[in-house]
Amino acid sequence: MKLLFIVITCLFITPFLNAQQPSSLQELKTDSVVKKLLYFFANKQADSAYTLAGETFKAALPYQKWITICEKQLYGLMPFTNITFKKSKNGINKYKMDAVVPLQLLLSLDSLGKFQAFAIQPYQDDTRKKILAATDNAKLTLLDKTIDTLVDNYINTAGNVGASVAVFYKGKDYYYNYGETVRDNKQLPAKLTLYEIGSISKTFTATLLAKAVVDKKISLQNAITKYLPDSVAVNKDLQQITLQQLSNHTSGLPRLPINMNFTVTNYLQPYENYNDKAMFGFLKQFKATRKPGETYEYSNLAVGLLGVILEHIYKKSYEQLVLDFIAKPLNISHTKVVLNDVDKLNLAQGYNDKDEAVPAWIFKSMAAAGAVKSCSQDLLIYGKQQLVDFKSPLANYNSLAHKPTFNDKIQKVGLGWHFLIDDADTVWQHGGGTNGCRTMLCVNETKSIVVAVLTNNATNGDALGLKLMQAIERL
Repeated sequence: MKLLFIVITCLFITPFLNAQQPSSLQELKTDSVVKKLLYFFANKQADSAYTLAGETFKAALPYQKWITICEKQLYGLMPFTNITFKKSKNGINKYKMDAVVPLQLLLSLDSLGKFQAFAIQPYQDDTRKKILAATDNAKLTLLDKTIDTLVDNYINTAGNVGASVAVFYKGKDYYYNYGETVRDNKQLPAKLTLYEIGSISKTFTATLLAKAVVDKKISLQNAITKYLPDSVAVNKDLQQITLQQLSNHTSGLPRLPINMNFTVTNYLQPYENYNDKAMFGFLKQFKATRKPGETYEYSNLAVGLLGVILEHIYKKSYEQLVLDFIAKPLNISHTKVVLNDVDKLNLAQGYNDKDEAVPAWIFKSMAAAGAVKSCSQDLLIYGKQQLVDFKSPLANYNSLAHKPTFNDKIQKVGLGWHFLIDDADTVWQHGGGTNGCRTMLCVNETKSIVVAVLTNNATNGDALGLKLMQAIERL
């Protein structure tokens, strides 16, 4: 799993909070380096920040790659406030920071006082639950125990409610469930329990895009303006963007359209009112800041637009496209975009980063970016169908979606699917996050392993999925 680096822009006008302070000499030394790093990031001095790194870190992340990460990723993640030292364990200082979601900063030093590890992750409360979560994991086999070691640590940490894990390993399917579908209802999730899968939906959209190519309805290199209303297509800043670039996040379109805020009437449903009219209104005024195809920037808007284009091409709703071209051929009948009343009763209740119960998101024109709901059984089937051994009815579409279309050595992307570039095996993966769920689907082509993780908590269930894949690869 790659480290995630960040920038902070407070310039220490907002001081570190004093609820708890480093006390030992080592903690204080580490704290001093953290403050210097944050100062350099705040002033966009990535070169100066790199001088604080030790040789181990530099060997893992060369200078130019560090600069690229800072310039292309770090400087856009702001502001961060209320920086609080939480604890130090095994030489690693941990800080909590407020942002769009709570984050934790981890940093450790080598023997020369240079940093050897630096990471930013979703904040995780390390407090252990007093009453441990229920599970159907029998813990008999090495695989069972490997799964349990990681999931037990996750589910029995404060703030996490439920999790369903599905694994394909050595030709067999395995299912494990932990916790509850709703806090305190004492109902263990099952392999048919539904969860929002969030951005894993983007791989479904990529499959639909690949189908349109195989069906000779489009070319990946077609300009998106070919499929837009004339009043939108006249915008020259859109005319060089291709369908492929919408799917691999190199279109130059932002993560979210700025006018989406004006459509929100319920803060718990940010996508509910964002329709074609609003989307096209944004695109009419869009001004490019870089050439399409050259830079990776994750974009929900781009994939949402791709879904709208596919709806236009096939004359079907996104819901119907998923049903007709993916769910029915694969016989994954619990995978849906819109839930009926019975489905809603089977949907795990989601909990946000404040541990509050929140509703499942409702989508209109952004559906292709994150509207799919599924269960661990269906998601495992979908993951297995990515492997050539299964002779999937979607094989031609999958093989196209798996071909790399962009690689800047930081991000390697096919259509929708992202590669784990620091894994010796060929691994395709995509995580998902909504207001109340975190999910992950990993497919190891080399070893024929599939891992699907679905959780009803807005914590770090996606990271759990990556850890499980790495652990199973080592068995």
